[in-house]
Amino acid sequence: MEWFDRLYFGTWQLGGQFKQLSIMQIEALLNFALKSGIRRFDTAAVYGNGTVEEMLGACLPREAIIITKIPALSKPELNSSAPIQNSYTPDLIQQGVRESLKRLRRDSVDIVLLHNWHPAWSSDNAVEVLTALDDLKGHGLVRQVGASLPNGFRTHIDDEVLSHLDVIEAPFNPREQWLLQQLPRLLRLKKEILLRSLFCQGRLLKEGYTAKKLLREALALNTSVVIGMTTEEQITENIRYLKGGQ
Repeated sequence: MEWFDRLYFGTWQLGGQFKQLSIMQIEALLNFALKSGIRRFDTAAVYGNGTVEEMLGACLPREAIIITKIPALSKPELNSSAPIQNSYTPDLIQQGVRESLKRLRRDSVDIVLLHNWHPAWSSDNAVEVLTALDDLKGHGLVRQVGASLPNGFRTHIDDEVLSHLDVIEAPFNPREQWLLQQLPRLLRLKKEILLRSLFCQGRLLKEGYTAKKLLREALALNTSVVIGMTTEEQITENIRYLKGGQ
């Protein structure tokens, strides 16, 4: 795969959680990313309370590939056993996608993920939610669907659930290595795997790790990567590493 098919520009940082950027700065950053060859963008309805989706909708061309995520009604905790209905319902999924499409200024979106997935959810208790995801594709609102796994997720998703999912997004860095046990099976089932939190929001870089080392360790796993970038220098540097440069 070419580097631009493996890199998703992560947009969480554009919502102001870590660094305050003006709308003009964000527009300039997105335009620089596009001119640099980036064509894939990872976002979510909750980033900036929807403002990040709105900015992507205003700045990105139709051919740009967008992943967005549907937030849960109630975020499930790993140590709880709350049913999936407390977090997701078919109506919530339909409404969430339509609101995201409106902000993104699109009739359809490439990939939609459930922003939260819990180890206790299975095909037995999540059938209505999984059917709702299938319906999104059937109605042409999305091309692919999937789930974002939280930190500490060490449970294998069962085969029946995976039969409904095309994409899995998960953290991967020196502190989160559990995906290595699941990765061969997921790749064998031809799921697209997106690795996020490679740098732990920059904390690992402050501890002496290098972006080049962390990025290349992730790329060696035959996956895609999601990287948040807030400067032109970061964009240029990460693309260079993806191309195999020093």
